Amino acid sequence: MSTTAREYDELTYREARKRAIRQMVDGFGEALVLRDQHGYWVLYYFYWSQEPPPEAKPHWMEGPVQDPASFRPPYVVKTWMEENGYESFQNDLD
Repeated sequence: MSTTAREYDELTYREARKRAIRQMVDGFGEALVLRDQHGYWVLYYFYWSQEPPPEAKPHWMEGPVQDPASFRPPYVVKTWMEENGYESFQNDLD
């Protein structure tokens, strides 16, 4: 089954977590790395140190790339987004 960028953009945290081959977590969020026939993708969820809700959609995504080592940790992506005028995503579940 071919997955498109649009489908990844709509992928819930629950489903992305099932498909993830790598997970990066820091105090700002979580990044889930996925792989398909096009390469590697990363989905970012910004919920501080809390686990995202199961139905949460990613706040940001990147890919496809051939080397997943190029993906940045959540803090770096969040900072880059703010410096480049993107909406500051910081969901708090409390």
